[in-house]
Amino acid sequence: MAEANVKAKPAVKSTRAGKKAAAAQELETTLSQTAIVMVPLSALEKSPLNVRTIPYPADSVAELADSIAALGLLHNLVVHTLPDGKYGVAAGGCRLAAMTLLAERGDYAVSDTVPVKVVPDALAVAASMTENGKRRDMHPAEQIAGFRTLAAEGKTPAQIGDLLGYSSRHVRRCLKLAGLAPALLDELAQDTLTLEQCQALALEDDPARQVQVWEAAKQYYGGNHAPASYLRSQIVSGEILTGSAQFIFVGEAAYEAAGGVIRRDLFSDNDSAFADRLLTEKLALEKLEAEAQRLQKEEGWAWCGSRMDALRNYGEDRNTWSLNMPEPEFSADEEEQIRELDAAIEGCATCDDENELQQKLEDIESAALARALTPEFKAQHGVFVSLEYGDFVVQRGVFRVEEKTKNTSGDEQHPDTEAGHNNAEITRIAPPSEKADVFPATLVKAMSSERTLAVQAALAGNAQVSVALLTWNLCHAIFNMSYCKAPNPLKLSLTNSQYTLKNNSLSGENGTALVAMQTRASETEKTLPEGWKDSFTWLLDWPQEDVLKLLGFCVAFGIDGVQERLYNRTAPSPLEPLEAALDFDLRDWWQPTAAGYFCKLSKDQIGDALADAGFSGRARDVAKMKRSDATEAAADTVSATRWVPDWMTRPQPEADVPADNTDTTLTAADHAA
Repeated sequence: MAEANVKAKPAVKSTRAGKKAAAAQELETTLSQTAIVMVPLSALEKSPLNVRTIPYPADSVAELADSIAALGLLHNLVVHTLPDGKYGVAAGGCRLAAMTLLAERGDYAVSDTVPVKVVPDALAVAASMTENGKRRDMHPAEQIAGFRTLAAEGKTPAQIGDLLGYSSRHVRRCLKLAGLAPALLDELAQDTLTLEQCQALALEDDPARQVQVWEAAKQYYGGNHAPASYLRSQIVSGEILTGSAQFIFVGEAAYEAAGGVIRRDLFSDNDSAFADRLLTEKLALEKLEAEAQRLQKEEGWAWCGSRMDALRNYGEDRNTWSLNMPEPEFSADEEEQIRELDAAIEGCATCDDENELQQKLEDIESAALARALTPEFKAQHGVFVSLEYGDFVVQRGVFRVEEKTKNTSGDEQHPDTEAGHNNAEITRIAPPSEKADVFPATLVKAMSSERTLAVQAALAGNAQVSVALLTWNLCHAIFNMSYCKAPNPLKLSLTNSQYTLKNNSLSGENGTALVAMQTRASETEKTLPEGWKDSFTWLLDWPQEDVLKLLGFCVAFGIDGVQERLYNRTAPSPLEPLEAALDFDLRDWWQPTAAGYFCKLSKDQIGDALADAGFSGRARDVAKMKRSDATEAAADTVSATRWVPDWMTRPQPEADVPADNTDTTLTAADHAA
């Protein structure tokens, strides 16, 4: 672990450009008009308003004492009167310490007089901060104390900033630090706590918890080297950024109306703020439910539902929900309009024209879909809302699978036997009661936890059984999409993304990789013994080499490299390390075609792709073609190469490409097009 810098950085004075501090101006005027008076050394003491709270270094005091002894006191002190009749030194505390040292040496008498200028109490703090700021950067702890004193006098951050020439933001930050526990400020003054660490701890308003977090961090790191980021994470654990999609969906006003408090980080560059995660989720769910009820009422659905994530056509959702939105059916007239609009879109000269025509297509589709959503359909289906990846999602036409257990007449059957669709009979067998049912639930939970820990400890040392159990679970995810009814102690899930990937990919069902995976899956399933779904113990008798091969094949189905776009930014691909380990080359599995890639690009993008592939001459030529012809020409041009878009691959060595001068002439067919 790198050694943290425990020395506090000096406070940086943040002033307002072109404006001299009001206090400095007033102080300068007052001092220029105030006569020097001589008071005995015995009548002087350090002022409680002096911001210099950290003891002066002994060597500095000794050096100054030697200078005063040799040259005399060159600068007067700035003082104010104290209630006991003495004078408090607001500016010149180190000189007072040096003269006191001289008196102790016998080189100066306490009855000797010292030149001073007396200022009002209201200017004492300003005099101290101004002079100390000029002579030596104040320690952060001293500047914090000075601002705290002025705030205690009733001055606002803006007034303090105007008074001393600091920005109000700088003052607010210092006052925030002034709220730290006294023990932490003492550690800051002793340089055992850094300014960055204090800024992190200041996120917490409760001084007791500030100390608790700091002490726990010191114990965890074995000293006072805890990074500020760690301290910050401990304070905001259980909270989310107010810039998160979930909080934005709830809204700051609704959150605060529900009693939520926003924790603001004054020391972040973008003024980060945090909100309670549980309260935010609760409010988000309540808002989703309200939206679901609104849509049900407005659109006439039989029921409504809501949750944080969207419904799926696989996994647990498959046993409960069915997404049954019908396909729109177009009339002959609508189909003719669609063909005309498609043709018009191909000839569009501008994006605005294309968008206008595309909107007309969507209007036709919406009208056809509205006809399909008949009152009879809505009477059997519902609407579901969610917050998927930060976006508000509405899923219409959702069917409750449990409805299938009801007779088509709507009559309920016997609880143990019900009629489903097509009059198929479903028999329910009540599970036998457990012996543990007679004991308190808390005891059962505690003892089952003990048992689970023991099983984990035993299994941790048996790799053969662990691999067998894992592989069996993965086989269920790949080959047995229905719910696994066999006893299964391992809580594991693998998301088989084949269906989604097939629908997302341009190559669809005919993709080389998908066909290869489906073929291999079919061949692999044939090697599994009869009754493999009932238990995993058959894997104990398999050769370990075969088990590992099966395990590796199953794991491949869980790979998910789909890159989502959130807040207008595409997430980086997680596949590059895996591709490097496999020496994977996309070119072996996919090639761009007219229908499978270039048709999705604009003409400018097609030209950029050709230029990137080394065909800059052809890129200039396709700019003169129609878009449909340009896609075909681009596909023909790169078909003999192994070019793929660079954003789809990890960094690769540059491949050889034809020279530009070999490709500047289009064929006669191209010109004719």
